[in-house]
This record gives sequence, structure tokens and C-alpha cells, in this order.
Amino acid sequence: FGRSLRAFSGESREMKIPQYLNSWVEPEALWEFNDTMERTNAAKQADAEIGELGDRNKAWQKETLKQDPEFFKRIGQGQAPKYLWIGCADSRVAAENLIGGKPGELFTHRNIANMVVATDTNLRSVLQYAVDVLQVRHIIVCGHYDCGGVKAACSVKDHALPLESWLSGIRDVYRLHREELDAIDCPDERHKRMVELNVIEQCLNLFKTSDIQRRRRYTASRIEEFGCALPRVHAMVFSPADGILRRLNVDYKKHLGDSIDVYHLYDDPLLDAAELDEVI
Repeated sequence: FGRSLRAFSGESREMKIPQYLNSWVEPEALWEFNDTMERTNAAKQADAEIGELGDRNKAWQKETLKQDPEFFKRIGQGQAPKYLWIGCADSRVAAENLIGGKPGELFTHRNIANMVVATDTNLRSVLQYAVDVLQVRHIIVCGHYDCGGVKAACSVKDHALPLESWLSGIRDVYRLHREELDAIDCPDERHKRMVELNVIEQCLNLFKTSDIQRRRRYTASRIEEFGCALPRVHAMVFSPADGILRRLNVDYKKHLGDSIDVYHLYDDPLLDAAELDEVI
């Protein structure tokens, strides 16, 4: 309301702070304001497409309240999900849709080809929060057949930065399993197996992180409280062609082989050999 500040230099000259309209308005008014903005006809037609989301949100909110009047009151009080879901950014594989989930059930992170990259601060921040704060019991890495990221990584083409840098991690998966993959004659089946191997490798990458090792050692040393080492790590693949979510049976120790100890970040004498084997 017409406030003023003196310049930082100590001069008596005053700086006027511009006044702005109150930016807090009800959502309905925001949609209406958007319709009154001066735009070209083409821009208005394009922006009208986003209005559909508002209509769909109203319908979903109304139906949700009809089925469960206390639903939004509950989730408005906070979240306590049991699962961290690391999936692909593909528009066909939204996690909640695949399992018929509701808001509050999954803590999610999505990127191209569901990668777990140690230097990705976005992924690592999500992982740290999920493990240390939310204390999720399960982490799911979910890939999907017909994955554009995997196909791109398996092609002889420079996709330019930053995409090509991201795809290099998937190319590494092909390098590690080239003998198995090259033995598959059918291109479609080879792609599917590549998707599965990529998911498995990303699960292994989770075990290499300090976040997972720290939490699993903590829970493994308190078996009477937690029952087993947590969080559990699961590899899954979704098929857009039939809508089925498949769980991969993975022996993580077998995949890491004699290299398990290379990735150990902690040496806890309180855990015996059997518990250490259970941890990683």
C-alpha cells in the first residue's frame, strides 16, 4: 500500500515499490480470466484445449467426493505412501493408472526410460526423501515395452545433447548384455529383452546408492522391528499392448556377482555375514 524503501546506499532518495493486484483468486476465476485475455484466434483455439483439463478435474473431484466424502480431507493432512515408483515419462504409463491407484498411494519419479543415474540430482533428491523421510517399504523400477528411449539408444544416430548424454546410460546396458541380446533374432523380442535388462540394471543402480545401503542396513539390524531389510526393490515391466504389469524375478546378487563388495559403502561389524548378504 504505497510502501517505500530507502536506497541501500544510504541516500534519502526513496524507491517506490510497484503495487500489484491481489493475485489470489478462486480457481474458477482463473479459468475465466484466461478466457478474457487478448490473444489471436489461433492462440485462443490452442488455449481452449487446456480448458478441458479444468472440466475433467471438476468431474473427477465431484465423483471422488460422491464415493468418499472424506477423501480430500484425509489426503490434505499429508502423505504416507508405501511405494516409490520410478517409471518412464511416456504418456501411456502413468503409475497410478497402471495399478488403479489413488492420490497418496505412490511417491513417483519419471524420466526417459526409467533411469537411475547416480549423478542425477533430481532422482537422488526424490530417492533420499522417499527413503529417509517417507520411509517407503518398496521401490519399484518400472519400464515398458515399446519404449522410445530404449529404441533411440539402440539406434545408430546422434540425438544431440542433452538427450544423447542421457541415452548413453542405456547404451551401457546394451554393452553389458550384448552377447545375450545379439543372440535374439526377432527385433521385437530383442527390444523387449533390452527393456527388461534396462530395468534390472536400474534396480542394481539403486543398490549402489548410499541412500539404499544406509536404510537397508539400519532396518536389517532391527529385524525384530522391521522384519527384513527395507526398502525392497522390485523390477517390473508394463506392456501398453495388453495392459498387463509384469514383475521380473531377479537375483540381484547373481547379477552383481563378485563385484558386490565394490559397491559396499559401509562396513558394519554389528551385522553378521548372513545379514550382510540380506542387505545387498
